[in-house]
Amino acid sequence: MQVLLCGDPQQPSEYMYEALGHLEDEDVTFERMDWMGDASPTEFRNVTMDMESLGPGSYNTDDIATNLDGIDAIVVHKAPVSRELIEGADLELVAAARGGTENIDIEAATDNDVTVLHAPGRNRDAVADYAVSMLLARLREIPFNYADLSSGEWNQVFDPDQLPPDVRTMTVGIVGFGHIGRGVARRLNSFNPDLFVYDPYVDDDEIRETGAEPASLETLLGESDAVTLHVRLSEETEDMISTEEFEQMNSDGYLVNTARGGLVDTDALVKAVQNDEIAGAALDVFEEEPIPEGHPLLDLNGVILTPHVAGSTRDAVLGGPRIIATQLEDYLDGEAPEQVVA
Repeated sequence: MQVLLCGDPQQPSEYMYEALGHLEDEDVTFERMDWMGDASPTEFRNVTMDMESLGPGSYNTDDIATNLDGIDAIVVHKAPVSRELIEGADLELVAAARGGTENIDIEAATDNDVTVLHAPGRNRDAVADYAVSMLLARLREIPFNYADLSSGEWNQVFDPDQLPPDVRTMTVGIVGFGHIGRGVARRLNSFNPDLFVYDPYVDDDEIRETGAEPASLETLLGESDAVTLHVRLSEETEDMISTEEFEQMNSDGYLVNTARGGLVDTDALVKAVQNDEIAGAALDVFEEEPIPEGHPLLDLNGVILTPHVAGSTRDAVLGGPRIIATQLEDYLDGEAPEQVVA
């Protein structure tokens, strides 16, 4: 089998080869290229952030097409695999070394008997680690203390009413209980807080087995000292946390979002913090990225902001190709890969 590893600035083909190269022992031959390889991180982000809405057919794939002669399979990260690309080649397999497949024309693959693989969960540990880190940083006000100290202020508070609680005395609400939500629960269990989980697609007994208690969204919001989101963005979940939900939250509580910016109504969040309906937030994702200059979030007291980096670790970058490598081995052995999209 001849495989084209089509990397990009976020996941260069050299890292793909690091994870997949051992398959050369099974008579796999690799070619390598990098789509938009010379683009800056900002340029690449601006081109690809609209992939979910524009689809792969909106991108120029000529440079990829010129590398497909004699290729049986292509492994991509965010490079577009359009209908034109699929129909102009003789592929039997396309693999996305990431969880999403928005950059692949699945319908075209199905129409042309091309198997599509993906790599869900590649960054689940990275995001779960980061979500808990954000929760702890906001709870203990670490960024705010650092900002005070770096500006020359040595601020120590001794009034118990102004001090944060221990995590073990808190109630934390986890919205969404997939790989990442469960990872957050496992990590928090070491701190021994009470855990509420809202996920209508997960059985209550399955939630209880993790040491958490299933709850409605309204109950979770009302009872939790901190709420962390781990839900996919869809028509159903867009703005799922808005004015009414902030009104239900604890006035001393805060929101952590490392999932998708569109889950939260930003205007409602700003008003909730300004009106002391909640104590603050820790956000890694936003409705509009990058955050526009002068956006009210940038000057909002009690809010921690980071630039969509929760899933950015070396292991997460290598994790996608490693998952694809395992599935490709199954495919070569005549077994059904676990993560087949089409």
